[in-house]
Amino acid sequence: MPRTITLVRHGRSAHVHTGWLDFDGFLRWRESYELAPIADDDLPPRELCTLAENAAIVASNAPRAITSAQRLAPDREVTISPLLRELELPPPRMFNLRLPPLVWALAFLLRGLRPSGEEAQRAAEAAKLLDTLAREKGSVVAATHGAVRPAIARELVRLGWAHDGGRRGTHHWSAWTLTMPAA
Repeated sequence: MPRTITLVRHGRSAHVHTGWLDFDGFLRWRESYELAPIADDDLPPRELCTLAENAAIVASNAPRAITSAQRLAPDREVTISPLLRELELPPPRMFNLRLPPLVWALAFLLRGLRPSGEEAQRAAEAAKLLDTLAREKGSVVAATHGAVRPAIARELVRLGWAHDGGRRGTHHWSAWTLTMPAA
């Protein structure tokens, strides 16, 4: 049976902000976002919970990833690793414009989400961790984040893993599955 690693983007954050932010306000928003779990009413899709039933469960050390993993597999042990945390990307300077958080997020995307050398190394270490767990357990479900997930997936491909061909969405609870044929 092939081994699988499923990289799940965490659920919707409990941190909600309305209104516009300048650069300093965006930094404060991001700090609050990092400290928040997921929203109380945000539940994972049933098919993800089914996928997690027999898998090792891993999460980044961000509260929103930990609570996402706990909702995927209640009453199961979650391995927490800072290797899976979101990329540390410097925010773009927007000339002190006041913008909604979504526009700040789009500015990150337009600038590109390529990790620095140190962050790329962390993604490689995360891929090795997941590869090792999959060799031991057969399947792994990892609750992680939107920007680090592609970096980890690239490293898994370098290790011989292959995308399953499914759609690789970016929304909350979206899941990317990679497989390794049985040896």
